[in-house]
Amino acid sequence: MTKHPFLPWVALLTFGAGWGAMQPANKLVVGGGFEPFGIMVWQGMITLILAGTLAHRLGWPRGRAQWGVCVQIAVLGTLIPHFASFTAVAHLPAGLMAIILSSIPVFALAMGLGLGRDVLTVRLALGLCLGLAAMAVIALSSGSFAGGSLWAVLVGLLAPLCYAANSTVLAARGMSGLHPLQAFAGAAVLFLPVSVIAAAVTGQLRMIGFDIPSLALVASAVGHTLIYTGFLWLVTQAGAVFASQTAYLVTGFGIIWSMLILGERYSAAVWVALILMFAGLSLVRPVTKTVAPARVSGEIK
Repeated sequence: MTKHPFLPWVALLTFGAGWGAMQPANKLVVGGGFEPFGIMVWQGMITLILAGTLAHRLGWPRGRAQWGVCVQIAVLGTLIPHFASFTAVAHLPAGLMAIILSSIPVFALAMGLGLGRDVLTVRLALGLCLGLAAMAVIALSSGSFAGGSLWAVLVGLLAPLCYAANSTVLAARGMSGLHPLQAFAGAAVLFLPVSVIAAAVTGQLRMIGFDIPSLALVASAVGHTLIYTGFLWLVTQAGAVFASQTAYLVTGFGIIWSMLILGERYSAAVWVALILMFAGLSLVRPVTKTVAPARVSGEIK
Protein backbone atom coordinates (compact mmCIF):
# COMPACT_ATOMS: atom_id res chain seq x y z
CA MET A 1 0.00 0.00 0.00
CA THR A 2 1.27 3.50 -0.77
CA LYS A 3 2.71 5.60 2.07
CA HIS A 4 0.02 8.19 1.41
CA PRO A 5 -3.36 6.58 2.27
CA PHE A 6 -5.32 9.28 0.45
CA LEU A 7 -3.40 8.85 -2.83
CA PRO A 8 -5.31 5.75 -4.06
CA TRP A 9 -8.58 7.62 -3.51
CA VAL A 10 -7.30 10.62 -5.47
CA ALA A 11 -6.14 8.26 -8.22
CA LEU A 12 -9.48 6.45 -8.24
CA LEU A 13 -11.36 9.73 -8.68
CA THR A 14 -8.92 11.00 -11.31
CA PHE A 15 -9.03 7.84 -13.39
CA GLY A 16 -12.82 7.62 -13.16
CA ALA A 17 -13.20 11.23 -14.27
CA GLY A 18 -10.65 10.79 -17.05
CA TRP A 19 -12.08 7.57 -18.44
CA GLY A 20 -15.58 9.00 -18.12
CA ALA A 21 -14.57 11.83 -20.43
CA MET A 22 -13.72 9.38 -23.21
CA GLN A 23 -17.31 8.88 -24.38
CA PRO A 24 -18.14 12.58 -24.95
CA ALA A 25 -14.69 12.92 -26.53
CA ASN A 26 -15.50 10.05 -28.89
CA LYS A 27 -18.82 11.71 -29.68
CA LEU A 28 -16.97 14.87 -30.69
CA VAL A 29 -14.61 12.82 -32.83
CA VAL A 30 -17.32 10.99 -34.80
CA GLY A 31 -19.38 14.18 -34.95
CA GLY A 32 -16.42 15.84 -36.68
CA GLY A 33 -16.49 13.33 -39.52
CA PHE A 34 -13.96 10.77 -38.35
CA GLU A 35 -15.00 7.17 -38.98
CA PRO A 36 -14.18 4.02 -36.99
CA PHE A 37 -11.18 2.65 -38.91
CA GLY A 38 -9.70 6.10 -39.36
CA ILE A 39 -10.00 6.73 -35.62
CA MET A 40 -8.34 3.41 -34.83
CA VAL A 41 -5.37 4.30 -37.04
CA TRP A 42 -4.53 7.34 -34.95
CA GLN A 43 -5.35 5.56 -31.71
CA GLY A 44 -3.04 2.73 -32.70
CA MET A 45 -0.17 5.07 -33.53
CA ILE A 46 -0.47 6.98 -30.27
CA THR A 47 -0.91 3.82 -28.19
CA LEU A 48 2.08 2.18 -29.86
CA ILE A 49 4.32 5.18 -29.17
CA LEU A 50 3.22 5.66 -25.54
CA ALA A 51 2.84 2.03 -24.48
CA GLY A 52 5.98 1.03 -26.36
CA THR A 53 7.94 3.75 -24.59
CA LEU A 54 6.59 2.82 -21.17
CA ALA A 55 7.27 -0.88 -21.75
CA HIS A 56 10.66 -0.59 -23.47
CA ARG A 57 12.58 -1.87 -20.42
CA LEU A 58 10.40 -4.96 -20.32
CA GLY A 59 11.07 -5.83 -23.95
CA TRP A 60 8.69 -6.90 -26.68
CA PRO A 61 6.60 -10.09 -26.59
CA ARG A 62 8.50 -13.21 -27.58
CA GLY A 63 7.35 -16.58 -28.80
CA ARG A 64 4.09 -17.93 -30.18
CA ALA A 65 2.28 -17.99 -26.83
CA GLN A 66 2.95 -14.34 -25.97
CA TRP A 67 2.13 -13.09 -29.45
CA GLY A 68 -1.01 -15.23 -29.31
CA VAL A 69 -2.09 -13.22 -26.27
CA CYS A 70 -1.39 -10.02 -28.21
CA VAL A 71 -3.51 -11.26 -31.13
CA GLN A 72 -6.38 -11.97 -28.75
CA ILE A 73 -6.12 -8.54 -27.18
CA ALA A 74 -5.84 -6.87 -30.59
CA VAL A 75 -9.04 -8.56 -31.81
CA LEU A 76 -11.22 -8.83 -28.69
CA GLY A 77 -9.77 -5.87 -26.81
CA THR A 78 -9.40 -3.38 -29.66
CA LEU A 79 -10.51 -4.02 -33.24
CA ILE A 80 -14.05 -5.34 -32.70
CA PRO A 81 -15.03 -3.37 -29.56
CA HIS A 82 -13.54 -0.07 -30.80
CA PHE A 83 -15.27 -0.41 -34.15
CA ALA A 84 -18.54 -1.19 -32.35
CA SER A 85 -18.15 1.70 -29.89
CA PHE A 86 -17.30 4.31 -32.51
CA THR A 87 -20.12 3.11 -34.76
CA ALA A 88 -22.71 3.11 -31.97
CA VAL A 89 -21.72 6.41 -30.36
CA ALA A 90 -22.39 8.16 -33.67
CA HIS A 91 -26.07 7.22 -33.24
CA LEU A 92 -26.51 7.18 -29.46
CA PRO A 93 -25.99 9.71 -26.65
CA ALA A 94 -22.48 9.50 -25.19
CA GLY A 95 -23.88 9.08 -21.67
CA LEU A 96 -25.90 6.10 -22.82
CA MET A 97 -22.75 4.50 -24.25
CA ALA A 98 -21.13 4.93 -20.84
CA ILE A 99 -23.91 2.85 -19.30
CA ILE A 100 -23.67 0.21 -22.03
CA LEU A 101 -19.91 -0.13 -21.56
CA SER A 102 -20.32 -0.47 -17.80
CA SER A 103 -21.99 -3.84 -18.38
CA ILE A 104 -18.59 -5.54 -18.84
CA PRO A 105 -18.57 -7.10 -15.31
CA VAL A 106 -22.12 -8.37 -15.83
CA PHE A 107 -21.26 -10.13 -19.08
CA ALA A 108 -17.99 -11.40 -17.60
CA LEU A 109 -19.94 -12.97 -14.73
CA ALA A 110 -22.35 -14.64 -17.15
CA MET A 111 -19.41 -16.10 -19.09
CA GLY A 112 -17.70 -17.20 -15.90
CA LEU A 113 -20.84 -19.01 -14.79
CA GLY A 114 -21.15 -20.66 -18.18
CA LEU A 115 -17.57 -21.92 -18.00
CA GLY A 116 -17.95 -23.06 -14.42
CA ARG A 117 -15.36 -20.59 -13.10
CA ASP A 118 -17.95 -18.87 -10.87
CA VAL A 119 -20.56 -20.37 -8.60
CA LEU A 120 -24.05 -18.95 -8.86
CA THR A 121 -25.31 -17.42 -5.63
CA VAL A 122 -28.43 -15.43 -4.87
CA ARG A 123 -26.36 -12.23 -4.75
CA LEU A 124 -24.69 -12.87 -8.10
CA ALA A 125 -27.94 -14.00 -9.73
CA LEU A 126 -29.68 -10.80 -8.60
CA GLY A 127 -26.75 -8.67 -9.82
CA LEU A 128 -26.79 -10.42 -13.18
CA CYS A 129 -30.54 -9.92 -13.55
CA LEU A 130 -30.31 -6.23 -12.64
CA GLY A 131 -27.52 -5.66 -15.16
CA LEU A 132 -29.40 -7.45 -17.91
CA ALA A 133 -32.56 -5.54 -16.95
CA ALA A 134 -30.65 -2.29 -17.48
CA MET A 135 -29.70 -3.43 -20.99
CA ALA A 136 -33.31 -4.46 -21.65
CA VAL A 137 -34.59 -1.01 -20.63
CA ILE A 138 -32.11 0.61 -23.01
CA ALA A 139 -33.00 -1.75 -25.86
CA LEU A 140 -36.77 -1.42 -25.43
CA SER A 141 -36.63 2.38 -25.29
CA SER A 142 -33.94 2.79 -27.98
CA GLY A 143 -36.36 4.48 -30.35
CA SER A 144 -36.80 7.38 -27.91
CA PHE A 145 -33.11 8.36 -27.99
CA ALA A 146 -32.16 11.21 -30.30
CA GLY A 147 -30.80 9.60 -33.47
CA GLY A 148 -30.71 6.23 -31.76
CA SER A 149 -32.23 2.91 -32.71
CA LEU A 150 -32.18 -0.71 -31.58
CA TRP A 151 -29.48 -1.67 -34.08
CA ALA A 152 -27.13 0.97 -32.62
CA VAL A 153 -27.71 -0.39 -29.10
CA LEU A 154 -27.01 -3.93 -30.28
CA VAL A 155 -23.82 -2.84 -32.05
CA GLY A 156 -22.78 -0.95 -28.93
CA LEU A 157 -23.27 -4.10 -26.83
CA LEU A 158 -20.63 -5.87 -28.93
CA ALA A 159 -17.99 -3.79 -27.15
CA PRO A 160 -18.66 -4.94 -23.56
CA LEU A 161 -19.25 -8.49 -24.81
CA CYS A 162 -15.79 -8.53 -26.44
CA TYR A 163 -14.12 -6.92 -23.42
CA ALA A 164 -15.78 -9.48 -21.15
CA ALA A 165 -14.71 -12.36 -23.40
CA ASN A 166 -11.17 -11.00 -23.48
CA SER A 167 -10.91 -10.71 -19.70
CA THR A 168 -12.52 -14.13 -19.20
CA VAL A 169 -10.00 -15.84 -21.49
CA LEU A 170 -7.09 -13.96 -19.91
CA ALA A 171 -8.28 -14.96 -16.45
CA ALA A 172 -8.52 -18.61 -17.54
CA ARG A 173 -5.29 -18.89 -19.54
CA GLY A 174 -3.14 -16.11 -18.16
CA MET A 175 -0.89 -13.81 -20.18
CA SER A 176 2.04 -16.19 -20.83
CA GLY A 177 4.33 -14.12 -18.65
CA LEU A 178 3.56 -10.81 -20.32
CA HIS A 179 3.24 -7.60 -18.35
CA PRO A 180 0.02 -5.82 -19.40
CA LEU A 181 2.02 -2.93 -20.88
CA GLN A 182 3.95 -5.37 -23.07
CA ALA A 183 0.68 -6.90 -24.21
CA PHE A 184 -0.77 -3.43 -24.78
CA ALA A 185 2.16 -2.43 -27.00
CA GLY A 186 2.22 -5.80 -28.78
CA ALA A 187 -1.49 -5.58 -29.55
CA ALA A 188 -0.96 -2.09 -31.00
CA VAL A 189 1.72 -3.45 -33.34
CA LEU A 190 -0.84 -5.93 -34.65
CA PHE A 191 -4.02 -3.87 -34.90
CA LEU A 192 -2.38 -0.73 -36.31
CA PRO A 193 -1.56 -2.15 -39.79
CA VAL A 194 -4.98 -3.84 -39.95
CA SER A 195 -6.60 -0.48 -39.16
CA VAL A 196 -4.50 1.31 -41.77
CA ILE A 197 -5.45 -1.19 -44.49
CA ALA A 198 -9.13 -1.17 -43.50
CA ALA A 199 -9.20 2.64 -43.39
CA ALA A 200 -7.51 2.92 -46.78
CA VAL A 201 -9.83 0.37 -48.42
CA THR A 202 -12.99 1.96 -47.01
CA GLY A 203 -11.86 5.54 -47.59
CA GLN A 204 -11.86 6.34 -43.87
CA LEU A 205 -8.20 7.35 -43.65
CA ARG A 206 -8.09 11.02 -42.69
CA MET A 207 -5.41 13.40 -41.48
CA ILE A 208 -5.80 15.15 -38.17
CA GLY A 209 -5.57 18.90 -37.75
CA PHE A 210 -6.03 21.44 -35.00
CA ASP A 211 -9.82 21.41 -34.98
CA ILE A 212 -11.86 20.22 -31.99
CA PRO A 213 -12.60 16.68 -33.33
CA SER A 214 -8.90 16.10 -34.07
CA LEU A 215 -7.82 17.39 -30.68
CA ALA A 216 -10.50 15.25 -29.02
CA LEU A 217 -9.18 12.19 -30.87
CA VAL A 218 -5.60 12.80 -29.73
CA ALA A 219 -6.70 13.60 -26.17
CA SER A 220 -8.79 10.43 -25.99
CA ALA A 221 -5.96 8.19 -27.24
CA VAL A 222 -3.32 9.78 -25.00
CA GLY A 223 -5.66 9.87 -22.02
CA HIS A 224 -6.67 6.24 -22.34
CA THR A 225 -3.08 5.01 -22.56
CA LEU A 226 -1.85 7.10 -19.62
CA ILE A 227 -4.89 6.44 -17.45
CA TYR A 228 -4.70 2.71 -18.08
CA THR A 229 -1.06 2.77 -17.05
CA GLY A 230 -2.05 4.62 -13.89
CA PHE A 231 -4.81 2.09 -13.32
CA LEU A 232 -2.20 -0.69 -13.34
CA TRP A 233 -0.31 1.20 -10.63
CA LEU A 234 -3.53 1.52 -8.62
CA VAL A 235 -4.13 -2.24 -8.85
CA THR A 236 -0.65 -2.96 -7.50
CA GLN A 237 -0.98 -0.39 -4.70
CA ALA A 238 -4.56 -0.81 -3.52
CA GLY A 239 -5.74 -4.12 -4.92
CA ALA A 240 -8.01 -5.21 -7.75
CA VAL A 241 -11.21 -4.93 -5.71
CA PHE A 242 -10.53 -1.32 -4.72
CA ALA A 243 -9.58 -0.46 -8.31
CA SER A 244 -12.75 -2.13 -9.65
CA GLN A 245 -14.77 0.72 -8.16
CA THR A 246 -13.75 2.79 -11.18
CA ALA A 247 -16.71 1.14 -12.96
CA TYR A 248 -19.10 3.33 -10.98
CA LEU A 249 -17.05 6.49 -11.47
CA VAL A 250 -16.51 5.97 -15.20
CA THR A 251 -20.24 5.55 -15.78
CA GLY A 252 -21.22 8.44 -13.53
CA PHE A 253 -18.61 10.81 -14.90
CA GLY A 254 -19.42 9.68 -18.45
CA ILE A 255 -22.97 10.94 -17.98
CA ILE A 256 -21.89 14.12 -16.16
CA TRP A 257 -19.27 15.04 -18.78
CA SER A 258 -21.73 14.30 -21.59
CA MET A 259 -24.25 16.65 -20.01
CA LEU A 260 -21.67 19.41 -19.44
CA ILE A 261 -19.67 19.12 -22.66
CA LEU A 262 -22.34 18.01 -25.12
CA GLY A 263 -25.43 19.39 -23.43
CA GLU A 264 -27.06 15.95 -23.44
CA ARG A 265 -30.28 15.40 -21.56
CA TYR A 266 -31.73 11.98 -20.91
CA SER A 267 -35.13 10.37 -20.74
CA ALA A 268 -36.42 8.60 -17.66
CA ALA A 269 -35.42 5.28 -19.25
CA VAL A 270 -31.73 6.21 -19.14
CA TRP A 271 -31.88 7.08 -15.44
CA VAL A 272 -33.75 3.86 -14.68
CA ALA A 273 -31.09 1.91 -16.60
CA LEU A 274 -28.33 3.73 -14.70
CA ILE A 275 -29.87 2.86 -11.33
CA LEU A 276 -30.33 -0.78 -12.35
CA MET A 277 -26.75 -0.99 -13.64
CA PHE A 278 -25.24 0.52 -10.47
CA ALA A 279 -27.28 -1.88 -8.36
CA GLY A 280 -26.14 -4.79 -10.51
CA LEU A 281 -22.48 -3.75 -10.37
CA SER A 282 -22.61 -3.50 -6.59
CA LEU A 283 -23.65 -7.15 -6.45
CA VAL A 284 -21.42 -8.73 -9.11
CA ARG A 285 -18.11 -7.09 -8.14
CA PRO A 286 -15.82 -9.00 -5.75
CA VAL A 287 -16.53 -8.52 -2.06
CA THR A 288 -13.73 -8.09 0.45
CA LYS A 289 -13.12 -6.21 3.67
CA THR A 290 -9.45 -5.60 3.06
CA VAL A 291 -7.54 -3.48 0.60
CA ALA A 292 -4.47 -5.46 -0.31
CA PRO A 293 -1.94 -5.06 -3.10
CA ALA A 294 -2.63 -7.31 -6.06
CA ARG A 295 -0.50 -8.72 -8.80
CA VAL A 296 -0.80 -6.79 -12.05
CA SER A 297 -3.03 -8.65 -14.45
CA GLY A 298 -6.16 -8.12 -16.41
CA GLU A 299 -7.70 -6.85 -19.59
CA ILE A 300 -6.21 -4.40 -22.00
CA LYS A 301 -8.84 -2.17 -23.51
